[in-house]
Amino acid sequence: MTFWEHLEALRWHLVRMMAYVVLAAAAAWVMREPLLAVLRYPAEAGAHAAGVDDFAFRIFEAAGGIILMMQISLVGGLIAASPLIVMELWLFVKPALEPHERRYVYIVVPLASILFLGGVGFCYWIAPKAFAFFFRFNEGLGVEVELTLQPYLYFLMRLLLVFGIAFELPLVLTFLSVIGLVTRAQLLSWWRHAVVIILIFAAVATPTTDPATMSFLAAPMVALYMLSVFLAGLVEKRRRPQGLQEPQ
Repeated sequence: MTFWEHLEALRWHLVRMMAYVVLAAAAAWVMREPLLAVLRYPAEAGAHAAGVDDFAFRIFEAAGGIILMMQISLVGGLIAASPLIVMELWLFVKPALEPHERRYVYIVVPLASILFLGGVGFCYWIAPKAFAFFFRFNEGLGVEVELTLQPYLYFLMRLLLVFGIAFELPLVLTFLSVIGLVTRAQLLSWWRHAVVIILIFAAVATPTTDPATMSFLAAPMVALYMLSVFLAGLVEKRRRPQGLQEPQ
């Protein structure tokens, strides 16, 4: 294919990605009330765990509810359509790969979707505990706990997306190990630098700059980095010729 033919193919892949997101967002709009209840649950469960009575959300703009539902539908569409988006990316790069390279991608593509959704699920699971911590701290200051719905949803949805992306870390590093760009020894020697980069990423990616929210993201990312070191070691052990293996 020529350069312009590649651009034309990319254009159609992007069009299909946008169509997937629009259709998924439309489905999320139809299910907006149950979806809103799902998104409200972390704060409500956190308030209950913290012993906060009469907890309620507030909306101060007349059209605030409609705008919020549109934003929720879009984010829900992105998350729901993420497996199809990954599939389109795979179909675009597939012709450029050799047959022995494609077999790795057959594993990478479903794992990328699973890890992204796993990151979203982990964030949703830990969010009530995080809100309970924040509510207890605020009540300790003698401040009545009350949340505005728009900033809360922006905070939560951004965290869900960030966690989903962050959980791709072991897949990326393991893939780099498979193709020989990094080794287990290199990843292990870079762990201090990796921790600093992860902390910087957590500070930039999280909606707030408080240490608690950063820690909720940075701690699992550090664990995922160490998991990547272990997986890189397994890759090297499998790739090592049988005669060069160290005696047990």
